[in-house]
Amino acid sequence: MFLAWLLPAVSLAQQSQTAPSSAMNVLVCYPGGSLRTQDAQSAMGSMLRVLEETGGWTAGTMKGLFATEISDCTKILSEQKPQFAITTLGIFLESREKLNLIPLVQPRIKGSSSDIYRIVVRQGTFKSIEELKGKTLGGPLVAEPTFLKRVIFQGKVDPLSFFELKRSRRVLRSLRDVTKGRLDAVIINAQQHSALSSLPFADELQVVFTSEEIPLVGAVANGQRTTAGERNRFSQALSKMCTHQDGKLLCELFGVETFVPVDMTDFGTVFHLWDFAR
Repeated sequence: MFLAWLLPAVSLAQQSQTAPSSAMNVLVCYPGGSLRTQDAQSAMGSMLRVLEETGGWTAGTMKGLFATEISDCTKILSEQKPQFAITTLGIFLESREKLNLIPLVQPRIKGSSSDIYRIVVRQGTFKSIEELKGKTLGGPLVAEPTFLKRVIFQGKVDPLSFFELKRSRRVLRSLRDVTKGRLDAVIINAQQHSALSSLPFADELQVVFTSEEIPLVGAVANGQRTTAGERNRFSQALSKMCTHQDGKLLCELFGVETFVPVDMTDFGTVFHLWDFAR
């Protein structure tokens, strides 16, 4: 879930800018997060201005939309039908066929465009995911239980009935709660896992579940509201983001090295799991 690089975001906010009649909407959708509205809007505004410049669009062409609740994300995708979206893999999969969403680019983070989910517990408490049945599972990622069930657990575990889910906006707080015994487990992604070693209580944590690799999804386009030329132009603009003077700062801040064209072979497995692991 690369969206942590852009903004952990707000509960629901929108940014409107002076734009021509041919404005293109860009939705940033990420369930969970802790940035203030002002900070989120600033990050989104900076990104859109860089995209306009690198893509050769007139300033103000792009209008930013935010949503950090899954229901709001899917509602905006369905009702407002933004031309482009930066979203989670789960929300993309849910709306892909209905809205003809087309993945365009993926972020490359530490040399990889894939992600891995892990469940972390306090040392010596549990040895496997089976032992966590009926226990509390926390963190921002529990906001997408259908995605976890079908793709991460491949239909073998239904989070809604297997765990007692405790959603939070700050994964660090959830990890501290695990070490204090206030929470049994936390589910984290690859970026969060790589940062564990920097925590003073890292040696108190252990991994009891590791998922298969899944592709990171970056930007997607509404195939019904964009042309092939517009999609290519948007992709090219994003590919230049991390070498742009201002865009480079955003990329470095959130650990993104570059954006690369989507390899659709990476998505075959998750498409199958979404459709059949119910």
